[in-house]
Amino acid sequence: MRIGFLGDGNITGTVRRLIADRPYDVDGAYARADEIPDGLDLLVEAASQDAVRDRLLAVVARGTDVLLLSVGALADAGVREAVTAGPGRLTVCTGAVGGLDQVRALRIEGPLSAVGIETRKLPTTLIQPWMDDALVARLRAGDEEIVLAEGPASEVTRQFPASANVAAALALAADAWDIATARVVADPSAKLTRHTLHASGELGSVSVVVENEPTPERPRSSAVVARAVVRSLDDIARLRGFEAPAGVAFS
Repeated sequence: MRIGFLGDGNITGTVRRLIADRPYDVDGAYARADEIPDGLDLLVEAASQDAVRDRLLAVVARGTDVLLLSVGALADAGVREAVTAGPGRLTVCTGAVGGLDQVRALRIEGPLSAVGIETRKLPTTLIQPWMDDALVARLRAGDEEIVLAEGPASEVTRQFPASANVAAALALAADAWDIATARVVADPSAKLTRHTLHASGELGSVSVVVENEPTPERPRSSAVVARAVVRSLDDIARLRGFEAPAGVAFS
């Protein structure tokens, strides 16, 4: 399966290392100014929400299939409509959060009544360009718990593009952009990144707590994200009839 990567950061590097013994022909990793070639079986987006808007829509429109990590870009209804219009097929990677299969199952019976997620991370990993100097100083001091955002998941995802993709992933799974909420907390005691999600519907409810080790080289991101990409790649390869090489089991 011929694949390429949009973005050449830590996640891409880790994924390429992890799939070295799998049946993937990696064409390359494409930076902002690089041309994305035709003929890919799959483009793995591991760049940013801006890259989804600026580059990915055209790739999907010409028929290339995409594995999406920057799910927060889908908080924009226009982007969501364009990227799912095809003809390229879109697969969303669950990334750093779990429990979404159950959320999707609940949604089949009808709209959910409540959908929400809270994310807790170390204060310095949550610093954003839009913050004023006083707030940045408090986060750098790292000696107090601060609620940095609380409101609609679509808004919180835009405020924290590298940390709140999980909120967009939940809203997407629940098909609940109108009611899904998110809360981001700077927590000095959060040695692990913690996501606590809840969804309720006519058939019941689901509550999930996920704790992830941060990536040492990029603490804003959880180390499990790259492994979630590998799992998604293996799922896609299996569905397309590719066989794992001897001694390697698809995840």
